[in-house]
Amino acid sequence: MCEIAHSRRDEKGSLQFQPLAAHCRQCAVYASASAPPGMEKTAYLAGLLHDMGKYSTAFQDYLRRAAAGEEVRRGSVNHTFAGARYALERWHTDKEQSFRSLACELVAYAVGAHHGQFDCIALDGADGFRRRLETEGTGYVQARAAFLRDCENEQALDRLFGEAVREVTAACERLRQLADSEQEMLFYLGLLARQTLSAVIEGDRQDTAEYARAAVCGDAPDVCWDTLLTAFESRLAAFSDTGDINQARKRISDCCRAAADRGGGVFRLNVPTGGGKTLASLRYALAAAALGGERIFFVIPLLSVLEQNAKVIRDWLSDDELILEHHSNAVRENTVDGELDENELLLENWRAPVVVTTLVQLLNTLLAGRTSCIRRMGALRGSVIVIDEVQSVPRNLLSEFNLAMNYLVGFCGASVVLCSATQPCLEQAAHRLRYAEQPELVPQDESRTFHRTEFISRLEPPGFTVEELADFAASQAEANGSLLLICNTRTQARALYAAMRSRWRGQLFHLSNAMCMAHRIPTIDKIKQALAGRGPVVCVSTQLVEAGVDFSFGCVIRVLAGLDNLIQSAGRCNRSGELGGVRPVYIVRLQCENLSHLKEIAQSQQAMASVLLQFARDPETFGNDLSGAVAVRAYYQTLYAEMKQGAQDYPLPGGGTLLDLLSLNSEGRGHCAAAENYLIGQAFATAGQAFHVFDDAAVDVLVPYGGGAALIASLGSPQAGHDLAYRFDLFRQTGAFSIPLYQYEVDRLRERGGVYPLCEGAVLALRPEFYSDQTGFSPEGDVNIFLEV
Repeated sequence: MCEIAHSRRDEKGSLQFQPLAAHCRQCAVYASASAPPGMEKTAYLAGLLHDMGKYSTAFQDYLRRAAAGEEVRRGSVNHTFAGARYALERWHTDKEQSFRSLACELVAYAVGAHHGQFDCIALDGADGFRRRLETEGTGYVQARAAFLRDCENEQALDRLFGEAVREVTAACERLRQLADSEQEMLFYLGLLARQTLSAVIEGDRQDTAEYARAAVCGDAPDVCWDTLLTAFESRLAAFSDTGDINQARKRISDCCRAAADRGGGVFRLNVPTGGGKTLASLRYALAAAALGGERIFFVIPLLSVLEQNAKVIRDWLSDDELILEHHSNAVRENTVDGELDENELLLENWRAPVVVTTLVQLLNTLLAGRTSCIRRMGALRGSVIVIDEVQSVPRNLLSEFNLAMNYLVGFCGASVVLCSATQPCLEQAAHRLRYAEQPELVPQDESRTFHRTEFISRLEPPGFTVEELADFAASQAEANGSLLLICNTRTQARALYAAMRSRWRGQLFHLSNAMCMAHRIPTIDKIKQALAGRGPVVCVSTQLVEAGVDFSFGCVIRVLAGLDNLIQSAGRCNRSGELGGVRPVYIVRLQCENLSHLKEIAQSQQAMASVLLQFARDPETFGNDLSGAVAVRAYYQTLYAEMKQGAQDYPLPGGGTLLDLLSLNSEGRGHCAAAENYLIGQAFATAGQAFHVFDDAAVDVLVPYGGGAALIASLGSPQAGHDLAYRFDLFRQTGAFSIPLYQYEVDRLRERGGVYPLCEGAVLALRPEFYSDQTGFSPEGDVNIFLEV
């Protein structure tokens, strides 16, 4: 009887089985295709070995009983240890660390972690590799014999391993050129291990999905970058270059097009707000991809920007099939050690030619512990990656971000463009970013062309109360015709919106990420229409409006934040100079502001207050320009100088840093007697569990706004329970109807029955009484207070 990997039922309901050898071989082929550059044989070998443990009698019995409908406990039979044990027993034989040992460790880790990471050395010194060598009761001897008989013989495996050693040796030589220290070298090796694991996960999930006839993340459509670039250039040529601002935008765009011929590297695109950054960066990306790029990524910090930029990109590329928008974490994996959750087959793998995603998703792909995140890493190789508003990278992650970008460019052949009107000094971070020799895509300074606003400080103590600020906002809206009021928190925005309702009789809008995308997009369109009509209009918003949303208000009020936020806020005022003159941007302080969950904003406020004092004392030193390069550099230098040693390495609550866990693993190695036996000794699982992009990890929740109610009902239907393809289509729709909530908010909602699970807990849904048509999520369930017209 043939050993099996998976089962399915055909159209007639008959039970069918996938041969295990066929699955292992196809996984190897797919893994090789997704491997780190120059590591194809290593990934192939790991893919071949990944399911050796399924050859045991116990696992075969488990699979057949599950296929027959018997109740079995997921994860009750281990199958991930066998392949790792085989690699370690056969090839980890050198008494000292060597390239042979390293190659074996990379293969053993990728095999052993394909259903969940493990600590190679845990913080208490526990040896993850030795555990896989010595654990009894896994049916290893039987599984090994059956694998060698049915799938591949030892001579062929040894030949593959010899090629893997040669690949790993060459890879180390390339990585050494990127490393300034032993810690950085070990971090790069950790990324190499993660990317090799990514290839195995991709191979396993792709073949499994295809056999299950749920190949929802299959081959991407063919793309001809030259054709897309030609069409783009033809359309761009029809643009008007009349006027100073349009001429400046054309010069910026032309510089970006020419810079694509420089080859790979990390580049800066320092463009003032209103400078045509989206189209200029798209032009660069198409031109760079035409020279050999595999795909293009647009990475955007805020969903409001993603929505707008994705719309622009779709319009200019004119082929929706080429573009994937990926920004929601609404679908969660129900992970069981050693077992696959079928929902994972339905999650995005970033194989589309053009991917528009968020900074959170990119950082999760590089650092988070979930296998669905790790899987996506292989898609980044050879890509053109445009990161918008790079100043939004959390400062406690600067080390990991910089080193990861160095790895993607220096080892994986990617090109990275960092876009910002306020470029942070990443080359001065504790672990420096390696910019290209000519890092500036746009060398000339066009900032004076875009001088349309002036900052006015109103930071006199003790600051404004909510009521006082609403009065001030109403008076400025009256004087300037339109006003944008930007707050640091959703709570502030809701309170000020409520206060403005009794003070402002013109059009009044609210924007925040408490509103789902399907809610925000039409609201933004309504605001644009109101502004185009030059009628009296006020918008109260959080910072999501600051980047990429093409508003042009007559006046802006910004609650104190960092200089990057202030400059972005100013970009929503008199955007193209169409309102005439220089318009005011007020900087204010709000009393009783609670930033306990937003520590970086509090730090930014302190640094900005310091720069404002310096500017007030000696404005000439800053060229009389608070938004100029001198002020920006002074701000970041002040900000970084106030950070303690290790503060950029993602400090952990109990001590130590994420960077240490993913490199030296000082604590774990200090407790492990066998630590010197391994080059790969990182605490990968501990790091993956500890990592969250922001201090309070957000939980995406589906909301019953508009079509969200029908989507929630569909996800709760019997068809969604058994039809994977149908469920995948539903999962893809969740992004438009999801909002991010802090875990404490979700916990409070659970206590009040405000959220409930769908798809066996894969999705959380919000009850209607906790969502307002005006302001989105309402934590107290008091939606009726906003129902007056």
